[in-house]
Amino acid sequence: MTQTPASLVKSLGDLESLANVTGAAGTAVVDLEAAVMALPTLALTFVVFLLAGPTLGRRSRWSEMLPFTRVLVGLLCPAVAAVIVWVLLAATALSHAPLAALALAAAGAAATSALGRRATARTSTRIAVVGSAYSADQLQRELVGSGVQRHELVGVVVAREPAGDMLPGGPVPVLGGLAELAGVLERHDVDILLIDGEASRIEVFDQLAETCLDLPVRVCELTQFYEDALGHVQVTEINSAWFRYIMHPRFRRPDTVSKRTLDLTVALLAGVVFLPVMGLCALLIKLQDGGPVMFRQRRIGSRGREFTMLKLRTMRTAPSTARWSSARDERVTRVGRFLRRTHIDEIPQLVNVLRGEMSVVGPRPEQPEFVERLEHALPHYSRRHMIKPGLTGWAQVRCGYAGSDAGSAWKLCHDLFYLKHQSLWLDLAILAETARTLVADRQFPAPVADGVPAFAAPPTGDAGALVLQPAPAN
Repeated sequence: MTQTPASLVKSLGDLESLANVTGAAGTAVVDLEAAVMALPTLALTFVVFLLAGPTLGRRSRWSEMLPFTRVLVGLLCPAVAAVIVWVLLAATALSHAPLAALALAAAGAAATSALGRRATARTSTRIAVVGSAYSADQLQRELVGSGVQRHELVGVVVAREPAGDMLPGGPVPVLGGLAELAGVLERHDVDILLIDGEASRIEVFDQLAETCLDLPVRVCELTQFYEDALGHVQVTEINSAWFRYIMHPRFRRPDTVSKRTLDLTVALLAGVVFLPVMGLCALLIKLQDGGPVMFRQRRIGSRGREFTMLKLRTMRTAPSTARWSSARDERVTRVGRFLRRTHIDEIPQLVNVLRGEMSVVGPRPEQPEFVERLEHALPHYSRRHMIKPGLTGWAQVRCGYAGSDAGSAWKLCHDLFYLKHQSLWLDLAILAETARTLVADRQFPAPVADGVPAFAAPPTGDAGALVLQPAPAN
């Protein structure tokens, strides 16, 4: 049977239509098959990112107190999770899904993890102090001044003082006496009980053992809470027994191979990078008044030994007595003011690091005249000399320049914290945070911000310890 040209054209049109339908159906089948094949990949991505949050996102105590480090730790989780997914896909026969689909699976895992944390987390931890009214009032002022919101101080259980309605001169309520400890903890839903230095340990633990063992409350030393929550050691709450950790077998010695390796690596790299800057600054200093470029000053280093610290000269060459510098110090030159604001004047101390007289991270070294006075005024001040002084440190990134005996006392609290908790990871975090402080922080911060603790000499004026006196919370 023969076809006419018209019927042939119609048949070809029908075949073309059939081919289009068949092709569309085939494409849909292929797309569906690709989506089904990609499901294991998407599920793997979801699971890896879901587990990365709780596993890698556990921040240490100190990383929560460093803004820049907190951001870096937050970015670390998705970065590591993405690398893990890439390695697993490369090592297995799983089908590769589109990048947009992988990103959607990762976002879904992050949202699921965030919702889970929000559903299980309490708004704040309820704490109470057992001991003196002054310790509780002091802690409350510092929590408010530091902006800590994850802990709520509900009151104080007085050990020896008669219970009243309020603490003398403070806003923290008195919850009761030590004899009614169990009832106080239950009524006020206390999560953590803090024991200060004035409470009798045997009396407190006798009361806990007799009436409180079945309660969901945890007990902690007040000094340990300061370290965990606020990142410093309360020098007025410790005695010589606090330093027993130095004799513990697990104590990390300050002078380790890893710390010295970090010092040499940072000093050499920074020296090469900043050498041209040093040359230009030296020329500006010389052109300004024709005086010497370098400034040499005796400082107290590790184990109380003196050494000569190097700096670019920022002050006039006229001799002057040792005194604290300030934001408007008339001795500072115009070029010196710029060098101090950018901390370029500290670069020559890299030579001190290479010599082994200083470390990259550690307490800032002080002049012998200051050290002699501070060792008589501050308890345990000489303990900071167990570590090599540093270019930057925990106290530097948290407190800024001391500028006074009171500022030195505040920095001592942080130097003792670093002595106890120093490690390679903490040093790296401090170096990262130093980069932020060079840009964002003032060299001379306000001595007392609202609610932030300040130190003041005893009103008698004797050579006793400087006592922590918190500023009133507004």
